Amino acid sequence: EASTWKKYAKIVFYIHTAAVLGVVFSLYWIIGNHYFEYHYAWKNSSLSLPAGYQISSFWQDQEGSFLLWIFWNVVLGLVLITTNRSWEAPVMMVFALVQAFLTSMILGVVIPGLDLKIGSTPFLLLKEVMPDMPVWKMDPNFIPKDGNGLNPLLQNYWMVIHPPTLFLGFATTLIPFSFAIAGLWTKNIKEWIRPALPWALFSAMVLGVGILMGAYWAYETLNFGGYWNWDPVENSSLVPWLVLVAGIHTMIIGRRNATALKTSLILTIACFILILYSTFMTRSVVL
Repeated sequence: EASTWKKYAKIVFYIHTAAVLGVVFSLYWIIGNHYFEYHYAWKNSSLSLPAGYQISSFWQDQEGSFLLWIFWNVVLGLVLITTNRSWEAPVMMVFALVQAFLTSMILGVVIPGLDLKIGSTPFLLLKEVMPDMPVWKMDPNFIPKDGNGLNPLLQNYWMVIHPPTLFLGFATTLIPFSFAIAGLWTKNIKEWIRPALPWALFSAMVLGVGILMGAYWAYETLNFGGYWNWDPVENSSLVPWLVLVAGIHTMIIGRRNATALKTSLILTIACFILILYSTFMTRSVVL
């Protein structure tokens, strides 16, 4: 019975993968073909943008950046399914639940009776987002000839490579977290460290490179006037990285030391929670 459920869960994850790839392709199609009747394309791209910046306009806004994170999770999920057979069921359970939570961020579903909106979709028409524009009274089928384009400060090659690297770093922190929760769940309190440690090291490397890219971009290109100028977006990525590095050290010691083992669990879980918190802080326009 357990193997049947696992097989069913795998099929559902593959369907989810196809759906995510379809959504990513659809948004790129809208941006690449300049369908400015869509608010996302109108707000973040324009006819004059070179191809590289057309690509980077995908993750310019909140919905696109969450979609990038969801895409990386799908890629990492497929790797986990094929490489961690003994831990596959509990780890992928945690992984899939977090993925469902992230996916809710781009649903854009409105429940009228409760006046509740779940997430924000990138597929809203300009008319739906800005219904009070006077132009709709003159021409209900109005389509802008051009879009707003990218912020001039973001028209830089770092915008093309920095966000995907950073979000891959964000996505990889989910894997040690999933192993830690799975270890607690299955009462394999010590055994989870062995498969989680390589992923934690990979995560620290990718996230570290992403943060360094952002630091250089902010300091050299955006000319913040000082080293990051203590930019909250950069620092909200740095703090989880420091917690992750501390977690790696305690994971290495944790095989022989009970206190370090408990600390590694706390730090691994805290790292991912901090990633979610920092993303909320920077992407919800609170900061």
